[in-house]
Amino acid sequence: MTVFSHISTLKKDAFKNTANAFVPNSVLVPIKQDCENDCEWLVKAGDIVSEGQIIAASYGGDFKSSVYSPIPGVVKGIELCVCPDGRMCEAARINLSGKFSFLGKTLKKSDATLYSDRLLLSEIEKNGIINTFTVNEPRLLASDISKAKKHSGSKLLVVRLFDEDPSRLTDALITKMFTENVLSGAEIVAAALGADGIVLASEKGFEIPSHSTKEKSEKSPDLVKPTDKKIPLFSIALNPKKYPVGYKDEIIRAVKKSLKSSPLCKGISKKSLFIDSSTAFETFRTVSFTMPVIDRYVYISGSCIPTTGILKVAIGTSIRDLAEQCGGFIKSPEAIIINGIVCGVSSGTLDAPITKYVKSITFLPQSKMPCQKQFECIQCGNCRRICPLHLSPDVIYSKMVFPYTRDADDVYIKTSELCNGCGLCSACCPARLPLSQVIYKIAAVQNASTEIGSGMEER
Repeated sequence: MTVFSHISTLKKDAFKNTANAFVPNSVLVPIKQDCENDCEWLVKAGDIVSEGQIIAASYGGDFKSSVYSPIPGVVKGIELCVCPDGRMCEAARINLSGKFSFLGKTLKKSDATLYSDRLLLSEIEKNGIINTFTVNEPRLLASDISKAKKHSGSKLLVVRLFDEDPSRLTDALITKMFTENVLSGAEIVAAALGADGIVLASEKGFEIPSHSTKEKSEKSPDLVKPTDKKIPLFSIALNPKKYPVGYKDEIIRAVKKSLKSSPLCKGISKKSLFIDSSTAFETFRTVSFTMPVIDRYVYISGSCIPTTGILKVAIGTSIRDLAEQCGGFIKSPEAIIINGIVCGVSSGTLDAPITKYVKSITFLPQSKMPCQKQFECIQCGNCRRICPLHLSPDVIYSKMVFPYTRDADDVYIKTSELCNGCGLCSACCPARLPLSQVIYKIAAVQNASTEIGSGMEER
């Protein structure tokens, strides 16, 4: 494992509260906010929309993707936009106008303990919740729950309470500030799954709080009493500084080692349901208060801005607006990193809007940027030595990039399915080859082929 010793828990402890981002006069809401479905617009230029109104939805498939208006206003038009992950898609430009339905209102909390698993699954789908456990592959939480339900072994929900990328503090801060709400959301997801148990993967020193008997609002860090349905709860302590300890393979290995005496935990696998603090918290907020996903908690950092912190941001707010709220730029940013320096992506524009899958934004100056020039592979073997799963990233890369090796020994190509996407191979490559990115694409094709083959066998 790689240890990031400069990431200090004191840095996390320096943040005591979240802040609400300014409500922008105009938002740009992308139609594509998960990696599963294509949506169609339900609004057009000139339409008046309310806060939380559905403006786009998918059709067909087992579960529907939904996009909601984050503010009340008037649809100015549909335009192309560059998303934070670099993809281009259509987006609705909405100008602020009218009264808010959720912002600043006292919302009535519903009792999720009265809901059946089917109703909970329906609410999770209807509210547009996505699972950001694998942040570069945002999936519909309802779809992930449904797939985990079909697992023949013990049904486990695994909740990661820290960030898999040590440069990002979003999940760690949400766990710290909204501990009981995160646990409540986890229990709601577990109830929808029909889980046999919940495993909390936490930082060392994390203690499960005694549940408050007095219900409080979302604005308080102590928050609300979790559901009363008793589901066995297990906990393992991990060190987030040891990358990539937050990925599925490493968590599974730790669970089997730490909880080997539990019959339930012996059945943990990649087919179990894995979520993060952000997803659990979104589930609590939307299901308990009957509201769709219209905002995100985003960690803003970097030496280009004078202040850092975690902001509650309306979907569709531009990165430029957030930088201005943090005091504007004191240095010109050379790169805008979305979702962490280690495993995130670079956004090409300050005008990219916040989407459901954005957890953090880091503004980096030229002095912090590594050399991006690529060279030929020098066969140093660094990528093989650092890979936690003992793959051969250089071989997989060469077999796909160079035509004359593409058809040779497909066993290497098949091993790409084992890759967890940690990106260590790319980080250590002196030739700056995009090893992880290429393997990720190969793995996606391989996994799709496997799913199609399994579907044919079932038929």
